[in-house]
Order: sequence, then C-alpha cells, then structure tokens
Amino acid sequence: MNEKPEERKKSRTRDELDAILNRLRARMAEREAENPTLDRSPKERPRPGASLPPAKVASQSRGGDPAARLAARPEPLLKPPVTPKAAPVVDTDDEDPGRYEGHLAEFPWFILDKKQRVAFGQKPLVYSDTINGPNGEGIPRKWETHPGTYGFGGPSTADLLYELLQLYVEQGCTQDHIHFGTLRTLFRRLHPNLNPSRSDYTRLRRDLDILCGYRFNCENAFWDRTKKAYVHLRQWALFAGWMGFTSKPGSLQEELPFGAIEVSKTLQAIARSRGFFCLGFESDLFHTLKPLEQRLAVYLAKMFISQTVHRRAVEDLAAAMPIHSERADTLRLTLKRTAEGLLAAKVPILRSYAFEKGRDGRWHILFHRARRPRQNYGIPGYAARELAPVVLGIVDELVAFTESPQSRMWFGSCVEVLGPDIAYFCFGQLKEACTVHQVKDRGALLTKIFKDKAKELGRTLH
Repeated sequence: MNEKPEERKKSRTRDELDAILNRLRARMAEREAENPTLDRSPKERPRPGASLPPAKVASQSRGGDPAARLAARPEPLLKPPVTPKAAPVVDTDDEDPGRYEGHLAEFPWFILDKKQRVAFGQKPLVYSDTINGPNGEGIPRKWETHPGTYGFGGPSTADLLYELLQLYVEQGCTQDHIHFGTLRTLFRRLHPNLNPSRSDYTRLRRDLDILCGYRFNCENAFWDRTKKAYVHLRQWALFAGWMGFTSKPGSLQEELPFGAIEVSKTLQAIARSRGFFCLGFESDLFHTLKPLEQRLAVYLAKMFISQTVHRRAVEDLAAAMPIHSERADTLRLTLKRTAEGLLAAKVPILRSYAFEKGRDGRWHILFHRARRPRQNYGIPGYAARELAPVVLGIVDELVAFTESPQSRMWFGSCVEVLGPDIAYFCFGQLKEACTVHQVKDRGALLTKIFKDKAKELGRTLH
C-alpha cells in the first residue's frame, strides 16, 4: 500500500532522528575511549544501539528541529576526581651523612667571587626575606653578616667550616673546642691525597682567622616552639679563636698535635640542643661538588627535610646563595648550571628542577625532592665517649697518617691505655718504617706496634 504524505513525513523524521542519534552515540563512544572518567551509568547514557524509551522518542518527535534539541541536551556528568594516594616518603640511607648548621645553610655568610669579596671589604652582607608565622602571617626577617679583620671567606673558607663541623660531630659535640691536631692533619682531611705547601698553610691559617672573625645579627631568626616566641640573635659568633703548637719557633715541620679552635657559646648551645642537620649524602660526594653546587646542595638539604617541592623566586634564592648579578637571565643561567651539576653528580636528594613564571611576573625555580634527608642518626658511635684533648690530637694524627677513619675508636683506646708519650713513640716507629719500606696497610702495622709495646709493658689493649 502507498503511504500517505503525512506518514512519509513522519517516517523521514524518525529516520533523520535515528541517524542523528547514531552519530551522537558514535561521538559519545569516542569520548568515552579518550576520557575513561566519564560516567558510563545506563541512567545517564544509553548503550550504543539501544532504543530510547517511548516517552523520550515522543518528546523528541514533537515539532522543532531534532538536531537542535539533541544539541541542547546537557553534557554527561563527570565522575568526581579521584585523589591520588600520596607516594610513600623515601629517606636517604647513607651510613654517615654530612652535617651542617641550620642558619648557615639558609642565610648567606661567604662570598664565592673574589672580585665581590674585595668590593665588599669590611661592609656587612645584608639579606632579608619574609617567612610565614605560626598563624600564616608574613614575618620579615633580616640577617647581617659582619666580617672580621680579614674580610669575608670564599670557597676554601666554606670548605674548612664544613670539615670543622664534621670533626665536631665526630668528637661528640661535648667540648668547648674542636681538636684538629696539626694544621697538616686538618689540611689532609680536606685534601687526602695532597701534602700542604707553604701557601696552603698560609691560606689555612687565614681561613681559620676569617671564621673566628665573623659576627652575625639576625632579627626574627626563627620561631621557638617551646618558648612560643621569635628568636633574635645579636653579635653571635661561630668561634672565639684558635691555637696551634710547635716545638720550635715558627717551624711548620715541628708542629705538635694539640691544635684546636674554640667553639662559641651560641654554637655549643645549638650543637647540644637541636644539633646539626644531616644532608642526606656523605662528605666524599660533598667534596666532589663545585663551590656553588655545595652551597645549593646544603640549602636544599635543609628545605627537603620538610618539603617535597621547594619553590623560590630566582632573585630571592640568588640573594641567599649569594649570586651577585643585576641581570635576571644571568641569575637563571647560573642556577640552571648549578642544578644541572647536582643532577650530574647524582646527589640523592634532588630529582629534578624547573623554571616557571609566577603571577607576579617574576621567575621562580622549583626543586623536586627525590629522597628526604634522614635525620635520626645521632652522634657516631666512635664519638659517644669523651677523650682528653691530648688523646684526641694524637688520634687525629694517627687516623690521618694511616688513612683509617674506621679505626678511630681502636686508636683512642690504645692511646688511653699506653699513654700519650708511648703512643707518640709508637707513631714515630710507624713513620720510620714507612720511610724504609713500602707499607701497604699502615693501620695494621700500627696495631702490631701498639700490641708489641703493650705486651712489653704488661698492659692489655681492649
């Protein structure tokens, strides 16, 4: 039978509607494949090929353009975003990481560039920033570094301070002096494979003088949780002075192992209360880094104790290092090269870095933590007990000459049992043997000399 014109018109409308629906379903299927978070509930979206309920077909077939009505339908609802689980915090696992003082890690106190050091002269290095208070309010901080008679320190001064802090930790942080023995011993800690020249001795003495000359002023240094107050530090110092000993006037070859540097009361209080924080990597790695890389690594180690991502405006971070340049692109390039150096050296606490422009139009640098520097190390076992200053000096000499830091506790016990004079006599025998023969294991030979002497004297080494 022939269809009436009205029926043919309704049939075309249904065919057009079915074609539009099929195209829409195909498009929805593509979107579901691209975005798996779209709601696939049957109530919100019919399966492709399924027929619509009669009520919906009737409502869509009533007058008007079907395509316009379908286009006006609301977009399908998205599922609530799934909050990813926080990745577990992975701490560093070095056996004996380097240590550092918190204020010196965060604030500028030496100048790497020689021209800038000369330009500053005796003028103070002033740094200021803003921190968040306990209630989120902005708190301005100000840090002033005043140099002594010999001016600001450079890379060698910073290297020396690092090694003195390690030595203080090794000695238990219990005394008011850090005993380094002789200047040669101290130099060999910094440069194990080198013998000091006269210019090396001169620079080492000057660096010790520079460290003893520093004075610091700081407003709102940090928030003391126990006292619930901001701490202001005025005219505090790192060290009060240092001393060395020679058996003959002015003879570097006749040094005696009693050299020491006096720790200031403030630094003693810091070391004995909250202590020095751990960097998350060992000193051997620290000494392979360039001076600015060392500075940035120490700064990030402190920040990464509590932060997964550390973000800082480029100009602010450059002032904290400090990096002296008025060109913003030079500051970014310097920080980029320094961060690349840390990644190339495989410093374990840093995963990556990036630059981005903030809403204020300033460039920021972001550092992403790889591992959190573990802090629950405490004092090394060999430093748990106190040794007399004379014994400490001799032990330092023995460790340096034998290159056996793992034998420090054993050497200390031997010196205490035999006495400083006999121990130094045994040390002389070891030196003489090394000049006559090639000694592969100096520590083992020294142990044999100690045991033979103890047996001769009827004493027991333990």
